[in-house]
Amino acid sequence: MSFKIVHKPRGEEQHWQVSYIDLLTAMIAAFTLLLAMSKPDQAKLDVFAAAADVKQRNQENLQSLAQKLHESIKSDTSLTNQVSVVLTEDGIELRFLSSLLFAIGKAKLQPDGYEAILKMMPKLQAFVIARKAYLAIEGHTDDQPIIGGKEFKSNWELSVARANEVVHMLQDSGKIDVQRLSAVGFADARPANKERDPETGQYTAEARAANRRVVIRIYYYTQSQSD
Repeated sequence: MSFKIVHKPRGEEQHWQVSYIDLLTAMIAAFTLLLAMSKPDQAKLDVFAAAADVKQRNQENLQSLAQKLHESIKSDTSLTNQVSVVLTEDGIELRFLSSLLFAIGKAKLQPDGYEAILKMMPKLQAFVIARKAYLAIEGHTDDQPIIGGKEFKSNWELSVARANEVVHMLQDSGKIDVQRLSAVGFADARPANKERDPETGQYTAEARAANRRVVIRIYYYTQSQSD
């Protein structure tokens, strides 16, 4: 048995392969030309750049205010361990422990609580006016239910009433435009401290004390917040 090797002349190369390569080359050239001729939408780029710049400036303004508030609290012993400043992605949270502002189960500002908020008023008022910012007042309670409460049916009503009390104080004493104020009550739905006793599974006393609070949130309104 013998084998015969047949040499195919180069001139007889399959023509469809050459045509396919030419087609790919032409397509790549066409896409490259279209890309070179296309122009970016400058108006949209300007909008994105402006929005990013505003967001950065707003964050810098909030950081500056947070530092000033922190220094004010640090320099006043009556506010130490009673008021704290937390900078978040949504703005500044100026947190007041409820024990400073209100008596247990009540929504009437105590004198010490009134004075504590009043001490923060100049910086809050100046920032709202100069930076066109907003203040959202949030009432928070611990998870202990109200038993036999005659004034408030539950922690929901109590947290809302406390937030409203602070809003009225800011509006009347601080002369802050009502259009830049809002009030909301969260009851115990958003705890600041989630530490629980490993044996009972209940919140610790320290956690409950931290969760009973009123928050003045300083923020900038954005279109996305209305969506």
